[in-house]
Amino acid sequence: MKKISCLIVVFVLALLTACGQGIQTNEVEASPEPEIQEIIEEENDALYEIEVDGIHGLLSVVQYGDNRAYILGSMHVGREDWYPLTSAAEAAMNRADVFAFEIDMSSDGGPCLCDEYCDCDCDPDANDCMCLLMEMMFFPEGEDLLTFLPAEDYKRFMANLRTFPVNLDVISTFRPTTIVEMVLYLIVAPELGFSSDLSVDNYVFNRAEELDRPIIGLTDTIDHINFISGMPDEYQFATARYFSNLETMLEETNELALVYETQDIETLRLMVRSGLAIAYAEYEAGELSAGGLGLARYWHYTVGNYRSNFFARQIADLLTQTEEPTTFFVTVGIAHLAREENVFDALRDMGFTVERLH
Repeated sequence: MKKISCLIVVFVLALLTACGQGIQTNEVEASPEPEIQEIIEEENDALYEIEVDGIHGLLSVVQYGDNRAYILGSMHVGREDWYPLTSAAEAAMNRADVFAFEIDMSSDGGPCLCDEYCDCDCDPDANDCMCLLMEMMFFPEGEDLLTFLPAEDYKRFMANLRTFPVNLDVISTFRPTTIVEMVLYLIVAPELGFSSDLSVDNYVFNRAEELDRPIIGLTDTIDHINFISGMPDEYQFATARYFSNLETMLEETNELALVYETQDIETLRLMVRSGLAIAYAEYEAGELSAGGLGLARYWHYTVGNYRSNFFARQIADLLTQTEEPTTFFVTVGIAHLAREENVFDALRDMGFTVERLH
């Protein structure tokens, strides 16, 4: 029986994604309500006029009838001096009726999120959360990195792993995607002074609890695990090929975190878009080799696009299917707002008006 820290469980559950087919978007009728900017100005002029420096996370608002969704781009690590967020974001949280995250972060989010340690003593046939999670994170009995990865990929992956302070015997039972997330959030981020406990997601979640507001997920725990457990082996191979050594990961993570910290959105867009569309086009044309950075970029592009469209459709459902007038505060990873196929553009394609508050 394997036991793992629930901290790792939360990381993997919230951060790993799988590939999928594109989502068909549905058009909606234009909102009969006044222009969004007029509504904002009527509600609280002072808070928007007296804007403070700080992280805004591309904060935007979408209106449909009496329902409204504020959308904030987050980062999954942070520092204490990032908070409070800009006054517009703080004001939006104060007026929110419901808080929504990529997955349900509340204590009721699933059995694998509740205890200090979780084990896999469960019935796989019962669609148990923990069993599904373990299946996603670990190799089956008798399989490990050596037997799973092609020889050259294994050699390169292990050479990079040796630059990190990890137990190679223990970690060899994890799938490459799990290893990368564990290394990034348990080793690299703390080394740079960033903490997942101080992430934007956690800050917003704590605010929701302080305000005693309902907390929901754009997808529930079981559905999310079923979704990400469908990752093909090819995605795992690409992850292993793209994995870097400690020095490189420290440099790349620090650059990304500082770009977010300074809200240099144009640079962020370049970072999350660089080379991805080209790799996708080459793969579709049969011009991309089976290994290397190109394939990793192809999968990143495909997965990211799917997730961005999925989140947009879920937000649209919240707006159009909620009968009582409700204000939602939605937090998703900022890459889903800045990449080429992003949440904002997907909502616009469905007929919504997206108003940037910065």
